[in-house]
Amino acid sequence: MGYSYSAPQWLLVFFLYCVLGWCFETTVVSVKQRHFVNRGFLRGPMLPIYGFGAVGILLTCVPVEGNMALVALVGTIAASLLEYVTGFLMEAIFHVRYWDYSERPLNVNGYICALSAATWAVFSVFIVGVVNPFVKTYIYMIPLTMADAAAAIFTGFAVVDTGFAVRRALDLRALLESMERYARELQALHGGLDSINE
Repeated sequence: MGYSYSAPQWLLVFFLYCVLGWCFETTVVSVKQRHFVNRGFLRGPMLPIYGFGAVGILLTCVPVEGNMALVALVGTIAASLLEYVTGFLMEAIFHVRYWDYSERPLNVNGYICALSAATWAVFSVFIVGVVNPFVKTYIYMIPLTMADAAAAIFTGFAVVDTGFAVRRALDLRALLESMERYARELQALHGGLDSINE
């Protein structure tokens, strides 16, 4: 079947799944913690990893979309690889883990685990077999000029939001580094006081 989307149409698909992913995670975590929790790196209602995951799944699963077992397998591999690389890079850049599966069984460096992989498998089958046929119909119904304008607006919003989020994350990184430095200095001072006492 395949997807013959234009670039703006792909962007609309991406942003749609960003918002749906944010709704899903925010609802689950907010219910668990019994208060509203804005999930994700951005301030706005978007979780880009779901958008990238969905687009990656759709693109990689096109050759096997007639076989849901292969859709689950291929989608899991593609999305888990994305999750691992994203988690690794965000920790390397900002010195903060935005998710951590270290306590869960069969995890790889805390970035991915068996449960998250199983979730991606279900997600892959769900979007390829159920959600995206519905989405595809409506994406094609949007006039191209309107799709272009909507994609530009959403992209502008996402770029601005990402800029603020990166600035906030870098400020947090600087704060954490300062706290670590002060902790080391206090530890050294404490060691010096112990030597004097002795």
